[in-house]
Amino acid sequence: MEIKHLKEKLRLRCEQVKTLPNFHEAISLHYQINQEIYRKQPLFYKIILQETRFNIVLAACCLVYGHQASSISQIKELCAHYKIASPNSVIAIISLLKVGGRLRTFRDSQDRRKILIEPTDKGLNDLKHYMEGTFRPLALLCPGYSFSPSLLDRKQQRRDFFNRAADYLFRGIVYKNMLPEACLFLDKDAGRMIMLELYSEARRQSQEPSVIICCSWKALARKFSVSRTHIRRLIQAAAERELLSELPSGDILLHPAYFTLVEDYMGFYFSWAFHYLNIEPESFIQRPPANRSGPE
Repeated sequence: MEIKHLKEKLRLRCEQVKTLPNFHEAISLHYQINQEIYRKQPLFYKIILQETRFNIVLAACCLVYGHQASSISQIKELCAHYKIASPNSVIAIISLLKVGGRLRTFRDSQDRRKILIEPTDKGLNDLKHYMEGTFRPLALLCPGYSFSPSLLDRKQQRRDFFNRAADYLFRGIVYKNMLPEACLFLDKDAGRMIMLELYSEARRQSQEPSVIICCSWKALARKFSVSRTHIRRLIQAAAERELLSELPSGDILLHPAYFTLVEDYMGFYFSWAFHYLNIEPESFIQRPPANRSGPE
């Protein structure tokens, strides 16, 4: 399928997802779950959720679980080939995952020059825990369907899931090409969490197009384990893009463009997830299913 057609299909799916009745509730649940996961391991997640690093982890999952590669050299070559990340960046993330006990490395018994990688039980459990933040919101979007991270326990379903993820990832259909303005946040440590925090705080207060929120840089820095300078630069960059304004009082005015950006971000996020699960949103937008089970 041509890349152009895949992009158009994804954009259409994104717009469809944003019309679903529980879309805003799904965003809220997604952030709530991810906030709890982040709180338990902030130093790990502030690094790994940066967009390039996140895509390296996703690529490794696609290649290993999809049975397309098993050695570090193969993963480095494929990530470089598909312009996902440099070999040094791949090594850095693999080392981080290894130190954290999420994967192990060992020599190939047939070719001692090759270093193979294998996810550990901790790695798979962490992956399933993280995917709660995807599957539970999907259940809000699709009443009558059932989703569970336990599908990742079954080799064939896990393989299918990550092979479908590869459909987009290895064609460069990622945020920087679909929603580049979001990379203002996504490319920074803890950026996507900070982006969702501001959105969630505003929506707790009001559904108006523009919302003023009280924002303490010190509190945000402490919550996401980053520096106040990091927060300040991120807010200033967003202000330069006219996504928000800093008020003399120290409060922040979030503009309509900010809410549109976050909702587009989540629309794409859920749309990718539907594709990975081989579910077409249009199939239940027109005729909501009754007691139908999705992958479990």
